[in-house]
Formats: sequence, C-alpha cells, structure tokens
Amino acid sequence: MVNDVLNSDIPPFDLLSEEELAVLTQSLSIVYFDAGEDIIPAGGNPEGIYIIIKGQVEEYDESIAGDRNAQRVAQYSEGDLFGSLAVLKGRAKDKYQAFEECICHMVPAKTFLDLVHDNPEFRHFFHKGLATMEKQRSRMSVPQGGDDFSLVRIRDSVLRKPVIVAPETTIAEAVSRMRIDHIDSILVDCDTCTSKYGLVTGTDLLDALALGAKTPDCPVAEVATRDLITCQANDFLFNALIVMTRKHIKRVVITDQGQVVGVSELTDILSYLTGQTHLMGVQIEKAKTVDDLKQASKALNALIRALNAKGVKIRFMMELLAALNGRLVAKLFETTMPKHVLDNTALTVLGSEGRWEQIVKTDQDNALIIADGFDWDDNERTQLLDQFTEDLISIGFPRCPGNIMVSNPEWSLTVSGWKRVMKSWTQDMSEETQMKMAISLDGHFVAGNKTLFEELSLWAHENLRGNDIFLAHFAQPVMNFGVPLTLFGNVKTDAQGLDIKKGGIFPLVHGVRALALKYRCRQTNTYRRIEELVQKGAIHEHLGRNLESALSLFMQLRLQTQLEQLDESGTDDGSLVTHNRILVKPLNRLDRDLLREALHVIKEFKEWLSLELHIRG
Repeated sequence: MVNDVLNSDIPPFDLLSEEELAVLTQSLSIVYFDAGEDIIPAGGNPEGIYIIIKGQVEEYDESIAGDRNAQRVAQYSEGDLFGSLAVLKGRAKDKYQAFEECICHMVPAKTFLDLVHDNPEFRHFFHKGLATMEKQRSRMSVPQGGDDFSLVRIRDSVLRKPVIVAPETTIAEAVSRMRIDHIDSILVDCDTCTSKYGLVTGTDLLDALALGAKTPDCPVAEVATRDLITCQANDFLFNALIVMTRKHIKRVVITDQGQVVGVSELTDILSYLTGQTHLMGVQIEKAKTVDDLKQASKALNALIRALNAKGVKIRFMMELLAALNGRLVAKLFETTMPKHVLDNTALTVLGSEGRWEQIVKTDQDNALIIADGFDWDDNERTQLLDQFTEDLISIGFPRCPGNIMVSNPEWSLTVSGWKRVMKSWTQDMSEETQMKMAISLDGHFVAGNKTLFEELSLWAHENLRGNDIFLAHFAQPVMNFGVPLTLFGNVKTDAQGLDIKKGGIFPLVHGVRALALKYRCRQTNTYRRIEELVQKGAIHEHLGRNLESALSLFMQLRLQTQLEQLDESGTDDGSLVTHNRILVKPLNRLDRDLLREALHVIKEFKEWLSLELHIRG
C-alpha cells in the first residue's frame, strides 16, 4: 500500500527525488479512525498530513452559521491528501472528521515541513495545488444521490454489440437481419484497402431501393458508408454526444485498440442525460425559417440550467453548447444563402465561440472567407450579409460592439485578401491589430465550403509565427490587466464585484494562445492547446493542470453569475447581454479558496510568460 500511495508518477510525490521518497516512506505510519471521530480538531496543532487508504473524511468550517451541510466545505476519499494547510500554518482553522471508518497514512509534521523546505517544487504544489482542490470541488458539485454524467465512459454505459454481415449479403437479407435483432444499422465487413468496415442504416437501405434504383438482391456493400465516425471505448460518453451533435448524426462506431467493439446510438446516450439536447438538435435540423430557428434557440438556456443542475463538468458543457450554437448559426447560413454562395464561401465563428468556450450566448463574432475568383454581385453580397447579421440578432446573438461580423466588409474577404491582411497584422504592433489577429486565430468553420477555411488555417499556422518581437507584442495585452490580488495575496474586489474575464479568463486564454502560435499548435480550444503545449514540452505538466483547473473554475463561477442575471431579468430570448462580474463574498469557503489559488496561478503564469516571450511588464 505504501508503494501505491508513493508512486513516483502520482502528484505530488512525482516531485520528490528517490532519496526524499525514501525518507517519506520510512516516516509513514498507518492510523485508524472511527466514524465521527475528529482527525484534526479546529484550532488544533496537527500531528501531520494524511493520505486516505480507505474511507471518507469531511472538512467543516464551524465559523459558518447553520447546520452541518452549510459548514461542510470539502470531502476527501481514497487517495486524497488533507491537512497540509493546517500543518503549514501550525494550526487548523477547520475541523477534519471521519465520515465513516477510515484508514490513513500519516506523514509526521516535521518530515512534511522538512520536505517542503528543501524541495521548491514540492513546496509549490502545496501553495499552488489548484488542480487538487478543483478535483474536490468537482466531486462536491454532483447532486446528492446522482452520478456525474460527464465521467461516464462509453464502455461502461451504452455500448451495443455490433452486428456484422458479409459484403455479399443482399439488401433483403440485411433488412431481415435488422428486423430480427431490432436494430436500425449494421456493419459490413468490407475489408478493402481503404476501410475494414462500412455502415448501413435503415434509411440507407430505403433510399437505395426507392431512390437509388437498387434491387433487393443487390449486395449491401454497394450502399455501405465507408467513412465511419468513430469514438474510443475508453472515451467519455459525453464526448460521443458532442461528436453526434457536431456531425448531426445518430450513431457512432466504437473501437478499442483498432477493433470495432460496438455501436452507440443517440437514443441510448440521451437516456443518461436529458431529452432536451436531442429535441434541440431535431428542432434545428427541421427548421426551415428564421422563426423556426428562433424557437430552437429559446430552449438553449433551459438546457444550460439542466446540465448545470446535473453537475456536468464545465468543459463538456462548453463543447456541447458550442456544438448546438454552431449548428444554429450553420443552419441559418444554409437556409438563407443561395447555393452559389454556399459553394464559394466559408462561414467561421471567432473568439470564444470559435474556441468552444462560450455557454450563455453573448455578442456575435464571425467572419467570411470568399473563394478567389468568385464573381459575387456587390449588391447581392451586401444585402445577404446584412440580412444574415440581422437574422442572427433575431435568434439571440446580439450585434458585436466591435463590428466583427460578416456584414462588415473588413471581415468578409477572399482567401488572398485574408492572407494579405493577416500578414500585415504581423507588421502592425498596435494592440487593436493584435487582438484582431488573436480572435482570427480562434476561428472555427461552421458552414459553406470547408476547403476554403482549411487552406487559410494551414497557411496562417505556417506563416504567422513571426519573430520574438512580434510574439512579444502579440502577447502584450496579457499584461494590461492586473491580477486582482491584494498585497497579502487575498482576492481584491469592490462593490461591483470581480471582473473574472479581465482578471482571470483573458490573461490565461490569450497567454496560452500566444504560446500556441509560437509552438505551431493547430488546436483552437484552450484546454486542447494546453494539452498540446504540455505534450510538446512547452509548459510543465503541473502548470498545465493548474491552468486547466483555473479556467474551469473561472468559467463555472461566471456561468453561475450569468444564470443569476438571466433569472433576475426574467428573459431567456438571448436579448440580455450578461456581464462578467462575480460577487466574491457570497461564495462558499471552498470556492473562495479556489478562486484565490486560481488567481495566484494566473499571477505565476503571467510572470513566467513575460520571461518566456520577452513581454514588457
């Protein structure tokens, strides 16, 4: 058990040397506590820090008025470490009590303090261990008696056994097999040089017979779809739902180590969550008018509340809502634009929508990429794009104050035009120009001709890295807003609250964006950029974990404030533009502690980034 707990791959023990691990191991003792027994009393001098082998421990702030539920600020279970802050301060502010019978490893206070003193990285973990604290918060955010849907794996949930037929199987035989097994799709063992399997649905077979002039004796391989959309069995179920929403499909093929192990159907996945997601998707796909899309859009905020109440993790919420918002915008574009426009343009969303990091709709940020040589009548172009902007406003995407919209000719350019403008941005060191570059690099394709977007995106990442001088100017806005911390390291706020975007979200997102540009990361989502930067060795894994946790916390706190604003306004039609200020005082103890630690992470990140990219303070 000792070796398991002190696995050198598990934080924070991965920060210790072999000699330090040996010292820690030799000092360990195993202690037992009955249910309800105080492990560390409030105001007491703790004997050491504890690592739970078995059982559960709860932390209580007895200075909070109310019952035990109000006083409970954290829960710890197997593998969790607690008591470090009490040891560092020499006195426990809160009480730590065994919720059930507990067996723990105990590290004596002196041993722990010696290691903290001698190992700067180990010390850093306990002063800045935001990811660990966020893990505790996430556990507590799941409703009592409920499951955290966002942590369910595909292999543990809705995996249907695959039904596979030979390529020479006839359409008639395939229909019969599907009826016998009560399924709506089968896999075809094509085993060609281009793909191992194909997929055939009931709709495919009906279309083949009714519209494709196929006969019942036709081999099913002739109508199979070879370009399968797949997910890994070990992937999160929520990711499969996001894939289906983005691709607007009803099933994905599940693989494990390259082998097909099943199929997940949309209807099965939705049985784990709420039918609202599917209903919205159906509404969007069936929409034929702007009014139809307006009705679908109205359901978004209700869905956000349902996901939030269910304890779904903020990252998954952002991706799902971005997918639904993207489909809304895409459907509007596809519904209102003639075919010759769709074939020769690519609509992209920018900023937080492009990064998949927006939940409650704010103002629209979008741009248009136009094919070189497309002879588009000026009057038609102006009329269509102006109307598209107005239609977006009507379905709940307010006008952008900075006029970053396709109706603005500056944001509707040909491929060559975009290349010239973006190249010029690398020479113009003004802050306004650098922010235009920033939101453009977050662009995400939503409708039209995707090849235009892919061409420009590839060119941008190959040609816009620039030199150190350019990168320093590009990242300079990170320094424009101070981290809202007092001289003594506490959260600084005022009567209007804390602007979480200026103080936390923006410096994190833009700093990571600058690093992504330097290291040629193609991802646009901030979480994925961080993951890629860690993989490339551009940032330390420990810092990467803390940045991800800080972003999740900032987004969750902002979402809570935005939902409160919507509730107070009594409107859900998208007309209200919510602000980014949060009130710190009403937060519970754990959230206040997390916010303070997250802001310290931002302060540290900014200091490190200024050296990494040679930014002026």
